[in-house]
Order: sequence, then C-alpha cells, then structure tokens
Amino acid sequence: MGIQASAVHAPEHAKLLNRFKEELLIVFLKRLKAEGCSLVFDVAEVDDTAQDIVAFSIRDGAFHFELRKKD
Repeated sequence: MGIQASAVHAPEHAKLLNRFKEELLIVFLKRLKAEGCSLVFDVAEVDDTAQDIVAFSIRDGAFHFELRKKD
C-alpha cells in the first residue's frame, strides 16, 4: 500500500512514512555535506522518476537501499 492509500486507510502510518522519507533525505544530504559535496537536480530529472521505486531492507542494524523499476 502506498503512502497516499495509507493516508485514507491508516493516516498514522502515512504520517510515519512521510517522516521517514524526510529523515532519510536529511541523512543523505548531511552525509554529502560532510564530504564537501552538494547536489543540484533539474526539474525534468525529478519528474522522470515515475517508473522508479526505492526498495530497502534492514540488516545488521543498517538500512540497505536498492533502486528498481516498477513492475
């Protein structure tokens, strides 16, 4: 179930998922900043992600991410 569907059926879960996404983005950007890096994205590049998803698992106390295409 996606976040939008969760918002209707399980609003608290949707809030948690949105907070989780924000936290992940913050950690990612902090790590880049610590390495002296930053990112700039064209709007078109962001708009071109409709067929992509991020899958993740937690192993040994760490998040592991994988980019995939939607089925």
